[in-house]
Amino acid sequence: MTDHPHQLYAVEFTEADQARLAGFSCGDESWSRCAAEWIQGSDVLESMKKATKVWLFENAEAKIVGFGSVGPARWRWPLPDGEHCTLVLIPMLGVDKCFLGQPADPEWRYSRQIISHLISTAMEISRAAVAKSASRINWLVLLVHQDNHRAIKFYENCGFERIPNVVRHNNHLVMKLWIGESPAE
Repeated sequence: MTDHPHQLYAVEFTEADQARLAGFSCGDESWSRCAAEWIQGSDVLESMKKATKVWLFENAEAKIVGFGSVGPARWRWPLPDGEHCTLVLIPMLGVDKCFLGQPADPEWRYSRQIISHLISTAMEISRAAVAKSASRINWLVLLVHQDNHRAIKFYENCGFERIPNVVRHNNHLVMKLWIGESPAE
């Protein structure tokens, strides 16, 4: 089977990869700049120390199209003041502005490939937690700026739901996706 021409390849991120990110930009909006600064700065390295997995996503020509991250987090759940529990968090993801909205085929859209990889990894983390300690990790969560309407719509199309009446850290909405086993499993 041959690879699709728009197939992305997930490459585990290391600190040495930051040099390859010179010129990487997710856009001019404040949230876009924040994403690029995260992957290019020390925040990504701090997240990795806390068991966050980070990938660069490259095309067949080894050009960096974007990045994504996922890892465990302790939050009060349900928000805002439930019991402390472990969730899976997408701390940050981004697509270089040169590749936004590409390719035209929605099935192969780069942002869709990245989020699919992150969701799949979150499900693996959830299953591993159950197998290891019988604890359940049922939710994948992310924060998105309330004015980033394009991203909100994208996440909703991927199955995420907004948590009503919860706004965190500088006007960010919290969105959730069920990744736990169904009750019948």
